[in-house]
Amino acid sequence: MKNFDPSRTLDDDVAGCAAAHQRLLACLDAALDAGDVDPGRPSRLPGWTVGHLLTHLARNADAFRGMIDGAAVGETRLMYPSADDRDARINEGAARNLADLVTDVRKSVWALESSWAQLDADGWNGAGLTRLGSTPVASFPWRRWHEVEVHHADLGLAFTEKDWSAAFVANDLARQLAEYASDGNAVPAEVTAAAPWQQLAWLIGRHSGLQAPPPAWG
Repeated sequence: MKNFDPSRTLDDDVAGCAAAHQRLLACLDAALDAGDVDPGRPSRLPGWTVGHLLTHLARNADAFRGMIDGAAVGETRLMYPSADDRDARINEGAARNLADLVTDVRKSVWALESSWAQLDADGWNGAGLTRLGSTPVASFPWRRWHEVEVHHADLGLAFTEKDWSAAFVANDLARQLAEYASDGNAVPAEVTAAAPWQQLAWLIGRHSGLQAPPPAWG
């Protein structure tokens, strides 16, 4: 077995993502209680309804879990069989009622977090095949954290980019700024003077409230 040291970064990413999962589920439960959310209404993500986004969040959790299950037995598995398969599964699930969608998200969250808890050192040293190519399993918690926080705001419910956790913003902003700079880009002065959450929202093309033109990258 390799000498894997679960760094504080990995611990923090797992804890941060788990907390983001709970904020998402609490928001969805509130929507169920209120009975005022139609899953067929448009989300803030162009071309996708609330139902599309919730189905994506569930299938994304399943996809990460599939790669983790592969790493647990020494295999490097695909995140999705293909882009077409990914899109087809999202489209197939999008028309369900809100209660079924929320149940799907909740079950997928529980299963993913369980897979983290059961993974051994060799597994955390493994890799999966994402759209980026071979991707370290140890990066999956923060990648999932990013998906959950960003798409939680994309749903267009009570949660917005301003509600992103400070830990997520600090974690993701540093990564996004480094990647943006590595392509030779300069961040406009208006953006650098803004609140951290606004900087991150601008970098990833979300609702920042800033006037600077969105970045042409990524």
